Amino acid sequence: MRRRLDHLLLISASVLMGGPLLMIVIFSGLAGGLSSRPGSLPDWDGFLANWNRLNELTGNPSAPAVQDMVVSSLLVAGGVAVLTTAVAFLASYAMVFLERRGTRIWFWVTLLTLYFPIEARMLPTFEITAGLGLTDTLTGLVLPILPLALATLVLRQHMKAFPPEYLEAARLDAAGPLRFLWDFVLPLSLVPIAAVLVITFVIGWNQYLWPLIVSVENTHFTLMRGLNFLGSGSGPSMVLALISILPPLLLVLAFLRLLPRVTAMRV
Repeated sequence: MRRRLDHLLLISASVLMGGPLLMIVIFSGLAGGLSSRPGSLPDWDGFLANWNRLNELTGNPSAPAVQDMVVSSLLVAGGVAVLTTAVAFLASYAMVFLERRGTRIWFWVTLLTLYFPIEARMLPTFEITAGLGLTDTLTGLVLPILPLALATLVLRQHMKAFPPEYLEAARLDAAGPLRFLWDFVLPLSLVPIAAVLVITFVIGWNQYLWPLIVSVENTHFTLMRGLNFLGSGSGPSMVLALISILPPLLLVLAFLRLLPRVTAMRV
């Protein structure tokens, strides 16, 4: 009975998560989008019609071409993922293995920033960004939205679980902090590092409000802004929504595929 209940919950969760994705795929193949006649079936011609209409609506001063939106989104999400993971990994290492007086206080201060997302500090952050001349730049777009607290929490808790014998063995082997980081901590942290990369990539990919405000001249026009520009329900917006789903989905699938190999490497 318990097993059937577990399967029922898994099936229900799959339907809830996969249903919207299936709807996007279906309506992207209907020329009328959500306004199509009931009972209409998607086809390749409908998808091409929506794609051609999407290209007509973009590639102008109001909205750049689709490929430019994809590149901008990849730059923002990739920058957020790489910078967040690198900084959080080094900070976590210092908090766990190079602990000094006040280290725990700095950790809690970092954790408190979870209560101040970019939406809660939008105006002062924009004033600082504009004062530094970072509007319409990739740096000004990425740095203020780095989810460092979340990444640091995940990686620090992972490193806290290391047996103390690891550090003692490294000291007996005359390994300095950098060698211990490279030869011991990094290989044993590949799975949480990959998980943090995926999570922070998705966070950066889904950003809408901050890129809208800081990119005054539409220098970095992301896919999320493109979806808002096209509105909801139309055929072209469904095609763009389908395109916007693919990179995070492929990244998650790649992570799930590589996870057993990385785990085997650790063993």
